Amino acid sequence: MLGMWGMLLFTGQVEEIGTEPFRIAAHLFLEGITAILLILGGLLSLKHSSRGERLHFISLGMLLYSVLTAGGYYLQLNNVAMTMIFGMLFLATVVFIISNLAIRQLPQ
Repeated sequence: MLGMWGMLLFTGQVEEIGTEPFRIAAHLFLEGITAILLILGGLLSLKHSSRGERLHFISLGMLLYSVLTAGGYYLQLNNVAMTMIFGMLFLATVVFIISNLAIRQLPQ
């Protein structure tokens, strides 16, 4: 997420900076928080920390929201390829969440 936004900003592809600077700044801030929490939650859950596992699920929910809204943004622009990519990312995130929930339900 951070790399993608860095590249988009560096290449001048974020037109909203000139038209909606506060909205895009808030969006970038929240996407950055999502990326950091995904990394932190993933690392802590690998250490089998209960807080890490909860943080991991929260960050996956944030990711789910993020890819859904990004897909809608590109759908509005009639960009079919990007809409399909974000649709696949949405489905992959749902599958990942469901598989993690199933693993948590297994007897230890």
